[in-house]
Amino acid sequence: MVLSDKLQITDVIARKMEWLTRRQEVLSKNIANADTLKYVPHDLKDNHFKDLVNRAGPVMSQQTSHKGHISHNPLQGDTAKSTKSKGLYETAPSGNSVVLEEQMIKMSQTQLDYQGMVRLYKKHHDMYKMVLRGP
Repeated sequence: MVLSDKLQITDVIARKMEWLTRRQEVLSKNIANADTLKYVPHDLKDNHFKDLVNRAGPVMSQQTSHKGHISHNPLQGDTAKSTKSKGLYETAPSGNSVVLEEQMIKMSQTQLDYQGMVRLYKKHHDMYKMVLRGP
């Protein structure tokens, strides 16, 4: 395995950050058009960050000394499915279906995800600097 293969995780992080930036732009347009007649809000399809990470390198399995030690394996993914209905909110009489609260929640989540990617990128950068400095 070459060094460039090991750096793929930074490429995955960069792609996720680009996607989050584009999503923030789309959500901002939704909010800006909250009073526009017949405006329908948009959102970007999730690019499944977990799948990108899995393709970037092998996933190590967790080992236990007793079968009851780990009750939930985060590498297996969540089994709970969202029960939120897409038709939860009504369309306004003007035909506009932008719900500001929903858009603000999505923007907050996008911002938190972006900050998480920045922290992850910084941790990888710090690890590389530590390795280059040596003991």
